[in-house]
Amino acid sequence: MANAEQVLQAVDDVISDGARRGMLHAVAEDTELDGRVITVDGQRLVSFGSCSYLGLEVHPALKAGVVDAVARFGTQFSSSRAYVSPPRYAEAEEMLTTLFGRPTVITPSTTMGHIATMPTVIGPDDALVLDHQVHNSVQTAAKLAQAQGTSVDLIPHNDLRTLERRLQEYSRSRRRVWYAADGLYSMYADFAPMAELNELVERHESLWLYIDDAHSVSWTGRHGRGHALEHLSSAAAERTVVAASLNKSFAAAGGALTFPTEEMRRRVFTVGGPLIFSGPVQPPMLGAILASAALHMSPEIVERQERLLHLIRLFNRRAAEEGLPLVSPSEAPIRCIGAGSPEVAYNLTKRLRDAGYFADTATFPAVAAKRSGARVTITANHTDEDVAGLVEALATALPAALHEEGGSLDVLQRSFKKQLEGREVRLRPLQAAPAAPGALALEHHTSVDAVDKAEWDAMFDGRGAFTWDGLRMLESVFADKDEPAVEHRWAFNYWVVRDGATKRPVAATFFTTALWKDDMLSDEHVSAAVERLRADDRYYLTSRVVGMGSLLTEGDHLYLDRGADWRSALRLILEAARAEEDLVDATSVVVRDIADGDEELHEFMVAEGFLRIPVMATWERDIDFADDEEFLAGLPKKARYHQRTQVLAWEGRYDVRAYAGGSAEAALVSAAELDHLYSLYRNVHARNLELNVFPLPRRVLDAVLATPGWELTVLRLVDGPDAPVAFGVQHHGGDHVAPLFVGLDYGYVASHRAYQQTLWQAIRSGRRRGARRILFGMSADLQKSRFGATGQQRWAYVQASETYNLDVLTRIQESLPSSLPVAA
Repeated sequence: MANAEQVLQAVDDVISDGARRGMLHAVAEDTELDGRVITVDGQRLVSFGSCSYLGLEVHPALKAGVVDAVARFGTQFSSSRAYVSPPRYAEAEEMLTTLFGRPTVITPSTTMGHIATMPTVIGPDDALVLDHQVHNSVQTAAKLAQAQGTSVDLIPHNDLRTLERRLQEYSRSRRRVWYAADGLYSMYADFAPMAELNELVERHESLWLYIDDAHSVSWTGRHGRGHALEHLSSAAAERTVVAASLNKSFAAAGGALTFPTEEMRRRVFTVGGPLIFSGPVQPPMLGAILASAALHMSPEIVERQERLLHLIRLFNRRAAEEGLPLVSPSEAPIRCIGAGSPEVAYNLTKRLRDAGYFADTATFPAVAAKRSGARVTITANHTDEDVAGLVEALATALPAALHEEGGSLDVLQRSFKKQLEGREVRLRPLQAAPAAPGALALEHHTSVDAVDKAEWDAMFDGRGAFTWDGLRMLESVFADKDEPAVEHRWAFNYWVVRDGATKRPVAATFFTTALWKDDMLSDEHVSAAVERLRADDRYYLTSRVVGMGSLLTEGDHLYLDRGADWRSALRLILEAARAEEDLVDATSVVVRDIADGDEELHEFMVAEGFLRIPVMATWERDIDFADDEEFLAGLPKKARYHQRTQVLAWEGRYDVRAYAGGSAEAALVSAAELDHLYSLYRNVHARNLELNVFPLPRRVLDAVLATPGWELTVLRLVDGPDAPVAFGVQHHGGDHVAPLFVGLDYGYVASHRAYQQTLWQAIRSGRRRGARRILFGMSADLQKSRFGATGQQRWAYVQASETYNLDVLTRIQESLPSSLPVAA
């Protein structure tokens, strides 16, 4: 699991890619704004990117309110409200209390409001359950509550069944159980299920609600009080805090926190951190708040709300007529048109600009990368012609963007299957150019038996334990569809992209679909905590992943002919992997073990919407010596001394037997001995939380002994017990030996250097077979470096469709001290 800095760097890569395309970090170049049109890069564009849904930012009354406030009170009132509030602050809060129908406090921003409120009203005796998609600002404030002792939990989006289960669990030990959600979610524009939440609150006395309704305040509800307050039952309102934004449709600045009681409002105002230590909303925008509040109490606000609703319905109707993939059919001013991959989404929003319309690109981290789209926001400043023209532009641009970026309607519908369920999607026909004579062709197989052995090994021999024979062994162990243990059922997919004219491979790889532990690469103390939680459910925090390579192989799994159109070829493979992800309901696609420094591949993967995260270094050692003395001579002084005294000096204490897979000797190894060896492997597995995976099945040892290209090395003590005390399994390729896993009797690891002997015997095996390299793989960095191995930085590229489990894991990590004992 990547740390916080690595995650930030991955997000930086994605955002910077959008900025390089000119689709993010735009700047309005206007000298005057009218609320409808902006100028970007010299283009005059009808803006569908504003969250000022009622268009009040240019209303004469609000402008006059700002001018009056500046003239009377200046630009700034620099004092904490704990000492003194600016003039008219109390009046503004009284007006908002009337408007919202409940006690209200104004905060410098909605985010500051959350930070002031949540740690104040949600105590250490409470539990806080977060909707997975609740706004980032709420999740940030939740960390402050968690730091003071509040139990913080995460549930899937709008999953009220899980919420009720958490209620029942927490109610036994917690005073209150808070559920935090958005009133209107800001990307796909789905509303909180208020009717169901009302019913839950009325049935469970311990349930309280915390609703961030920033995006629905002003444009909907009586006096613009928003979706949540408009639909809360009277009973639920007594146990609900609702946060409003004054910086969106309200067209002013700041946030407004509304409370069920005056005492709760008073306490937040008195002890909420930002209300003590931060400044107020400044006089100019305080003037805008007062003017906007007055307008919201007048009949004009109803007219504007009705005008906006007319435009929303017009957009929805025209979009349905065109068959556009409108992600949510709700009647909200946020409208998202699904595009699929980030590249298609960026292409779409660029085409909209070329047609005269500005829209936002919805992509990671706001939404899952494969569910990117064009996010348009409708305001009362738009005309019917603006909305109709935008829909026409979308209907023209989307099929062109899909075609140009290699997308398709089938892929788009598959990506948004849940969101588009029950609605027809169709696109205008696009006259596609005939395929070029050398067009690429994707070849797919589900077993290595269908793959040409010589061609595969020509591409992959020397890269790791995934030669043709190596993969055949893996399939014999893991491709059994009737295997009862789901973690041992892998689906194998082999993809080769060929040049249509020459039939030569341009790109090739294999992926396995398997169950991964979500904490596989987490710090050991995190995995230890998760393993304790798995005591009752061994599959807790596990996910089905479509991953390049397999959980038992390391190395360069991706063949690319850089002299050909490798980008288009790789794009075909990634699209096939995404299709597999959708087919099996997996959570992510992972491209792994990519070498450090491959900048052109990195740029390509980021553009495809993948996040780059580091994985553990992999260790390699050249066999560039003729005998033991040359081996020692090539080591640094300390390592040379260590090898002479701690490894070579102990080799004579061991009886070492190597069994080549498929040999007559291998067939003589008894089942009882293999059972013992498997118990040694389980010893190692139980202690290895550095790379936390499910244990391999027992039958993997039978497959190793039965398959050429594999070797089992068994170590017994000459003067010790008859039973082996260590073993190693390695794969032999054309020029390499790749140790994959070992087993150890820990009674002899410290006293007889048993683990170090397994590493040394892998080198011995390589020399016997004339190999040029040892691919030691991950972990045990110190020991492998002492053998002269060097660590190679490797990267994984991850595209997640569902991040719920990873976010739960992050919560667990944040709740733990920085380090804990790994084992009790």
